[in-house]
Amino acid sequence: MTKNLETEKLTEKIRTLGLSSGAELVGIASAEQLEGAPMGHRPSDILPDARSVVVLACGRKLNEDRHYFYWWHHGIAIKIVALKLTIKWRRKRAVQCVNKVASFLKNAGFKAVVEWCGWADKLSFKRVLYYAGLGVFGKGGFIIHPKHGPLNVLGCIVTDAPLKYGTPLNLDLCGECIECMKACKYGALKKQGKSFTWIGRKCRVYDKIMNPVTERWTYGPCNSKCINVCPIGIDRT
Repeated sequence: MTKNLETEKLTEKIRTLGLSSGAELVGIASAEQLEGAPMGHRPSDILPDARSVVVLACGRKLNEDRHYFYWWHHGIAIKIVALKLTIKWRRKRAVQCVNKVASFLKNAGFKAVVEWCGWADKLSFKRVLYYAGLGVFGKGGFIIHPKHGPLNVLGCIVTDAPLKYGTPLNLDLCGECIECMKACKYGALKKQGKSFTWIGRKCRVYDKIMNPVTERWTYGPCNSKCINVCPIGIDRT
């Protein structure tokens, strides 16, 4: 009983710290549930004695008021993301919360390794979010939260701390909506029978644009159209 109580207290402290520091959502998944991933993409590949994975996420607010523009030099297209100052502040504060949670775990005597934004391609952040109970897979293959819509994940913390894990949600948030499928020009979102499949090899995340310097077609960002058209999490009031 005492062990379970300590686990719940530690979990609540992590959740409170994450939410008060900038994350909109804090979830925890069992590292064991994620061990079914291919070799090199398991929590144990990051931390051999991993027990828990803490995920800190925000909704689409972190993606608001952004636009892209390009700068070409010697035939090379460089993508520049422009954000309003309010969004820059929000992102900076949100990133700080990941470091605060990791530091808290280390100061408590646990190991903690941060995996940022999935860029290292080690952990499947989608699976972590799902097992942590922070959302469900939509038809577009991205994770959708009932309130915040498509989630923008800040980071995952792999730790040996024993924590209380979330439970996957059993919800159908998409219903008959197929806006994400209609937005995809590359056929990356397909209906197969009664289910929907995301085909990674067809997902470009880029639309073709003309490079004014080389006068050749190149890829520029589509600004994640499939995610942006998702009506869940959009405040229409």
